Amino acid sequence: MPIYVALLKYGYHNFSFTILDICGIDSLMSREKHFFEVYSPEYNILKTPGSPDRGSGWKHSEATIENMRVAASKRLESWEFLTKLSKAQSTGIEVEVTDLEAQAPNNTPTYHAIRAAARALGIDKRYIEHYIYLKQDKPVLGRYTFKLNLKSGACADKSIKLISEKVQKTSMKVEVTNVDTQEVTVYSSITTAANTSNFN
Repeated sequence: MPIYVALLKYGYHNFSFTILDICGIDSLMSREKHFFEVYSPEYNILKTPGSPDRGSGWKHSEATIENMRVAASKRLESWEFLTKLSKAQSTGIEVEVTDLEAQAPNNTPTYHAIRAAARALGIDKRYIEHYIYLKQDKPVLGRYTFKLNLKSGACADKSIKLISEKVQKTSMKVEVTNVDTQEVTVYSSITTAANTSNFN
């Protein structure tokens, strides 16, 4: 739009916003036409008042709306776009994800938070927390590995401590004793013990 180019070229300080007239809606078009004729504004794209209908604004065709929706959904699936979006939001903890099935260089995006990485990958954030804080070696879902990139600051240290405590509480080792055979089995978590022992 011409006004944007002019604002960037000449600077905002060389422009002003002035109310020329106050009128009712019924006389709006005639007053706008009057000021078009008096001032001949060079930055107005529409040279006649009321075109297109100002009450409803610009309307895209159904085909254009569909094209925009497809383009937006492809953009949200792009590693590059999601990485840039994530880096724009700063916190104390960044998570680097390595996708063992993706081709380099798109296999190691970085996200601004564990939750953002989980959302982008379509997995529960606890997978990432357990992998990082329990120092697991096996890739999550056989595909993803994670590494923290820590920024300095009290906020980052506090976040790490809280998440680490939470993960350790939910991941306590469980010892199960079979009363018939007196066999003792140690599991990494309550969930693992329940799933292996077929408890409900």
